[in-house]
Amino acid sequence: MTTITVEIDKEEDLSALQEVLGKMGLKYHVEEEDDDWGDLPEAAIEGIKAGLADLEAGRTHSHEYVMGEIDKKIAEFRKTNGR
Repeated sequence: MTTITVEIDKEEDLSALQEVLGKMGLKYHVEEEDDDWGDLPEAAIEGIKAGLADLEAGRTHSHEYVMGEIDKKIAEFRKTNGR
């Protein structure tokens, strides 16, 4: 048995391909992807999904809050290091 994987960008091409495969008497299985992550590494995809889960769960900080915390750290560093 030989397995062939085909990626189709246009949804309308799927029905034409299914028709051709059916006429050839070939078995096929259609597997639709939930998300198109392109060529991203699995670790990057998992990181993005984790970030999205954090966002949905409200585990975030505003830009203003984060910048304020960074400004405090810089001021502490300057005070400690005489700059």
